[in-house]
Amino acid sequence: MSNQQLVLVTGVTGFIGAHVAVALLNKGYRVRGTVRSMEKAKELVRLNPELKDKIEFVIVKDIVEPNAFQDSVKGCDYVCHVASPFFTDNVTDNKTQLLDPAVKGTLSALEAAVTEPKVKRVVITSSFAAVNNPTADPNTGYSYSEKDWNPLSYEDALQTKNGNFAYSASKKLAEKAARDFVKEKQLHFDISTVNPPYVFGPPIHPMNSMDSLNTSNQVLWKLVNGSKVQPNIQRWQVDVRDIADAHVLALESPKLSNGRMLVTQGPFSTNNISKILREKLPEKKDVISEPSDVPFNEKFFNIDNSFSKSLGLQYYSDEQTYVDTALKLWERAKQFSGTE
Repeated sequence: MSNQQLVLVTGVTGFIGAHVAVALLNKGYRVRGTVRSMEKAKELVRLNPELKDKIEFVIVKDIVEPNAFQDSVKGCDYVCHVASPFFTDNVTDNKTQLLDPAVKGTLSALEAAVTEPKVKRVVITSSFAAVNNPTADPNTGYSYSEKDWNPLSYEDALQTKNGNFAYSASKKLAEKAARDFVKEKQLHFDISTVNPPYVFGPPIHPMNSMDSLNTSNQVLWKLVNGSKVQPNIQRWQVDVRDIADAHVLALESPKLSNGRMLVTQGPFSTNNISKILREKLPEKKDVISEPSDVPFNEKFFNIDNSFSKSLGLQYYSDEQTYVDTALKLWERAKQFSGTE
């Protein structure tokens, strides 16, 4: 598809943002990406030479600042607001570290879109955390869908000492704030959200070290960075490349006007990831964690991805996701150690 429309991607040097930019370019869109520094932009291009001269970069040092995206959005047809913090450890100030960047950053992107008459839709990277009830028993087999909402309030988010709860609330509150914004104002554009759970996939973005991996990929990195048995974790997953395609779909599909889309290829357990990688990459068995004897929990909650599939989203296989991610993680680790 030949397409000269311009898309603003906030946080383009982040794990998801970089892949969103690639997916948009592959579909013929022009991309303008926000970065905190030009050094980060140059590093993204160095790591991915195929992006040279294909992305226009603009500096936005702090997404919480008033009018943060005012200049960046000029001339844009669409906005993909991806930039938002995702960490649950070492949270010392829920408001400053999580709530403000998520909520104020999202509203700032929407307020900027109001000033650009060309904008047709703002796609927001939300999260399954905005859907899931983190206080509920996960072993009821409940099936979450786009209709569900995390019940945590702003007061809950401020007071909790649980970093995971605070993060989950920040995603719910940011998405709710966006939907309230659209309801309260007569806008020339609509919104849609993409709501992923754990995100695995090859990291193509600038990183300081392997310690700066996104939270989800850190789970997989621990499995392939030594031969110890890791505690079994069971959650739901999606490939970052599928999320990127989901953003393009969310930008284009009439059915996602002011809608939301849960994206997941299915459940994972770290035991199963280890088994698959040891089978597919036998030459790396010495560094791939041995699976424990904890069985898969069939009573674990479910995520209904039928809506995304009905819109045409296709998912990577588990095997491809795990193998591609592991190979890229080892490659990046070699770069940091200087042994490539």
